[in-house]
Amino acid sequence: MSDNGIKVRVFDMEHGLVEYENVKTIRIVSRDYNLLIMKDYLSVIGEIVGSVDIKGEDVDVTFKQIKAFYMNSKNVFNLMIEE
Repeated sequence: MSDNGIKVRVFDMEHGLVEYENVKTIRIVSRDYNLLIMKDYLSVIGEIVGSVDIKGEDVDVTFKQIKAFYMNSKNVFNLMIEE
C-alpha cells in the first residue's frame, strides 16, 4: 500500500472485491450520522444506511442508497455492501 492515502476494499455480491488505492477522503452519510474519514483517522466500525463517497487521486466513486457495514483501521477501509 502506498503512503499517499487510504486503501479501500469494497465487497458486494454482484461485483466481488474491488480495491482502490491512494484514497484521500471517504464520506459516509447514513440515516443517523455523517462521517468524513481521512488518512490516519481513528479506528472505527459501523453500519451504513445511506451513501458512501470515495475520492482520491485516481478514484471518484459513489455508492447510493446502500445498506452496508464498514471498518476503518490502519488506513485500510473495508466496506461490505448488503443491499
